[in-house]
Amino acid sequence: MRESHQHILLIDDDPDMHDVVQLILSSAGYRVTCCSTTTSGAKVMLSDPPDALLLDIMLSTPTEGLDFATRLRADPHWATLPIIMVSSAPPDLRAADDQSTGAGLAQLFLSKPLNAKELRAAVERVLTERTQA
Repeated sequence: MRESHQHILLIDDDPDMHDVVQLILSSAGYRVTCCSTTTSGAKVMLSDPPDALLLDIMLSTPTEGLDFATRLRADPHWATLPIIMVSSAPPDLRAADDQSTGAGLAQLFLSKPLNAKELRAAVERVLTERTQA
């Protein structure tokens, strides 16, 4: 179990995802905050900046997560924040359109349902890459 207590923010409108991510990452030593909207996520980011962001692509609109990631990348304060995009869209559908996957906006992409081992590895990878940059 890690002792760093790095802060991971999840923005996803599915309460079950909140429970799953909280369980997986908190048991690995991460401090996890879960929000259902980008508005509440943005407020958390200002009051308690995360070390990495897990961001659902489709929230209240099909592109809300992508739009939020685009705004973050345009803001110098958040431009280097590691983002892991998550979606339940089939991989073949995502591969057909790079724009829909958040290509260039996120360091990694994970498919729902999340695999615990893959999620922990993805978070570790983006945090390691951030510290080495």
